[in-house]
Amino acid sequence: MDTILFVETTKSGSSREAIKAAERIGYVTVLLTENMKYLEQREEFPEVTHMIHVDSLTEVVIRHQIHSLQKSGMKLKGIFSFVDPFVSMTAHLANEFCDSKISADAYLKMEDKVLTRTALAKNEATPKFMIYETSANLKQFIIEQEVFPLIIKSPLSKASRDVYLVEDRKEMMRVMKGMLKVHPGQQIVVEEYLDGPQYLVELVVVDGEHHLVAVIKQDIQKDLKFIITGYDFQLSLEKSLYDKLFKTIESICEDLGAKNVACHLELRYVRDTWKLIELNPRISGGAMNRMIEEAYGINLMEETLKLFIGEEMNLKRRHENYIYTHYITVNAYGTLLKVTGKNNAMIYEGVREVYVKPRKGTFMTPPTSMGNRYGYVIASGDSASKAKQNALHAAKNIKFYIETNEE
Repeated sequence: MDTILFVETTKSGSSREAIKAAERIGYVTVLLTENMKYLEQREEFPEVTHMIHVDSLTEVVIRHQIHSLQKSGMKLKGIFSFVDPFVSMTAHLANEFCDSKISADAYLKMEDKVLTRTALAKNEATPKFMIYETSANLKQFIIEQEVFPLIIKSPLSKASRDVYLVEDRKEMMRVMKGMLKVHPGQQIVVEEYLDGPQYLVELVVVDGEHHLVAVIKQDIQKDLKFIITGYDFQLSLEKSLYDKLFKTIESICEDLGAKNVACHLELRYVRDTWKLIELNPRISGGAMNRMIEEAYGINLMEETLKLFIGEEMNLKRRHENYIYTHYITVNAYGTLLKVTGKNNAMIYEGVREVYVKPRKGTFMTPPTSMGNRYGYVIASGDSASKAKQNALHAAKNIKFYIETNEE
């Protein structure tokens, strides 16, 4: 039985889409998860052939499960994770057990922002940065900073968690002390703040050949944190801008040794130069796979699996649609009583998909990470502005009724 082993998933989004894609192209699917709730909701995962709960997803535990699956007669064709922090570990295991050719060392550098910045220290796309070592004097380190604002990041931050904009030394001290309290021995990345339009690039590299599958302009809400609330697909970029972008991405991949990868980059265009904000060793989460499918007819998760298991992939666009996705957040703390308006939103002009994440009883908060986005609307239009208008208007129908705990 040709089998693909997945290490962890989210309930919805790209990592779940990967399992669905594997089942659709004919593979037995095995999911290793730490989430006991998934076993309790087993019937909600029909695409998973076998679900195995483990207390901890360490490499030792995963290796034990690999050997057990092989002994039971399963032929492993792939071992993958599209969930942090398991991506590089499973890439190494796939290379070892399945003869994959994934650039696992490049993935390891992408997972850790200190390793990323260090590997790209001489690359023009890298912003000015410093690494705070916990052995250094924090007060002295902060006194030495002359230019504000600055971005403060945990090396292992994801989905905007542990990423802060600080305006002065006092704020910097408060943020860094808070981070060190939670992670006492962890380094901290300090970067210059770059102001400019931000784009997300979904990238697949096959034997050193670069495919920019999608370029998406991002709308960012800055309140408690930087939260991406809008994704605006760019069917084409002005040629000189695209050429600069392509060369920048080529140089980044070369410095990282990324010859066979699927990943996404977030970049800002600042003073005629593309600057790298983030780099992650997997497709972007949330609705990204669905968005690309609506925009171009490409199921990127399916094609990524084919790449890693040695099948022929096809990244040719089947069609081109203007697509905009609006993510929904709330501005109150409290318990969700009910959600209304989903059906009304669904029938609005151009709407392709409406998704609402939380169930009744969920504790709701304003966004402090991407995980606090509570739904989305994907819409199309005959222009980029019309697609955005359709998504925003449809989203206005969706109402969250929240019981606040104010006394």
